[in-house]
Parts: sequence; C-alpha cells; structure tokens
Amino acid sequence: MDIFLKIYRRFKMGSSYGISCRECYYRKDFRIGIGMIYSPNNLKDIDSEFALLPSLIRSKKTLEQIKTLLKEENAEIADDYGHEIYRCHKCGDFYGRFYLRLEYNGGTYEIEYKCPKCKIRLKLIDHSVSAIDAMQEKVINLEKYPCPKCGNYSLYEDGVEILWD
Repeated sequence: MDIFLKIYRRFKMGSSYGISCRECYYRKDFRIGIGMIYSPNNLKDIDSEFALLPSLIRSKKTLEQIKTLLKEENAEIADDYGHEIYRCHKCGDFYGRFYLRLEYNGGTYEIEYKCPKCKIRLKLIDHSVSAIDAMQEKVINLEKYPCPKCGNYSLYEDGVEILWD
C-alpha cells in the first residue's frame, strides 16, 4: 500500500453503513472503519486503564492471545484493521465486529467471531475496493446476499452517512 494511503487511513474518520431490505423492511446499521484514536500503538496498549482494544473485543481469551503474540512473537498490527461487517452463513444475519490481523515471523492471526444465534464462525462480507479521488473506498455487493428475515435478494445500502471518531 502506498505511503499516502497509509497516512490517509490513519486519519480518516469512521463512517456508518446501513443494510435494508426492499421486501420486508429488515434494517441494520453499522459503524465501519476507524477513528482517530485507533492507532496501532493505542491498540497494542491492552493493560492500561485507558486501553482501547478491550472495549472493541469482548473475548478475554482472544485478548490474551493477542497480548501473547504482541509480546512473545513481536507481532505487528496489519494496516487493514477496523470495524467491519460480518455475516453468518447459516442464519444469514449481519453483525458489526472489529477486524484485526496480526503479522509475525512465522504466521498471521485473525480474530474469529461466532454468530450469537448459531454459534458458528462469522465471515467477513465480500467487498471490492474502488479508488475514488485517489482514496480507497469499500464497495459492498449486497445483491449477492439474501435478506436474513424474508430470504429475498432485495438488500440495499441505506442511510445517511455519519462520520464518527
């Protein structure tokens, strides 16, 4: 990734994203991206009273694994971290979760989440990246997913974009 895009990503505000259905009025809103306090150094600070990561990841087991990899393997946080949208392939529902990938000598580690209803692994939804004004923006193809409520392929992006930090 070129250095300009890395710097832009570090200072870009998070935004909102809504998924709605034209047939049954299913609707869910999500935060996506990162805020200004989401620097890798702030994310690595797991033990202080101001630690950010414990508020983003609820699993104590996952936090311990991250802490171990950061300390023992000198793992680095990959540049593509942030709030993302996940989906359960069994029930079809969408969930907002914090995506984080660590890279270290000998491997990588990605946080895994389970569906609260089905107890199976959630998967990141597919998206493509388009360049707009030399910036990268994610584009989600919702037509490929059935509505989790009615089963019709009538999902669309909905809502006013709200920037958050």
